Amino acid sequence: MEHRDHLGYKRKREGRRSKRSPVITGLCIALFAFGLFSIVNTFTGLYQGLNTLYPAVNALMIVFSFVGLSGVWAMEKWGPVSFAIVVALKILMDLIFGNFQWYYLLGFIPAAIFLLAMRKMKNTE
Repeated sequence: MEHRDHLGYKRKREGRRSKRSPVITGLCIALFAFGLFSIVNTFTGLYQGLNTLYPAVNALMIVFSFVGLSGVWAMEKWGPVSFAIVVALKILMDLIFGNFQWYYLLGFIPAAIFLLAMRKMKNTE
C-alpha cells in the first residue's frame, strides 16, 4: 500500500526508520577513522617490502569496507553482510600477499556485532 501526498507523490512512511544503537554508531565512526588512517599508511611506504600491487589492493578493500559501513550506518540489512564479506576477503588478500597479522582477525568482532544487530535493520526497498 502506497502513501501519497496531496500532489500524488510517494511519501515515506513514518516510523519505518530503524534506530541505530550507540554501539553501532561508535563502531562505525571508529572503523571509518581507522580505515582513513590505514589508507594514508598504505601509501607512506609502510608496505614497501611487499608486492607493488598490495597497496592498491589494500586501499580498494578498505574502500569496499566503507561501502559495508555505509549500509550498517543506514541500518540496511545488506550492510553487515557486505562488511563481513570484505573482512574475510581482506584477510584472504593479506594471506596471499604474505602480510597476514593475527590481530587482523579482530575485524570479525565488529562484523559479528553488526550481524547480530541485523534483526533490527530494514530491507532495502
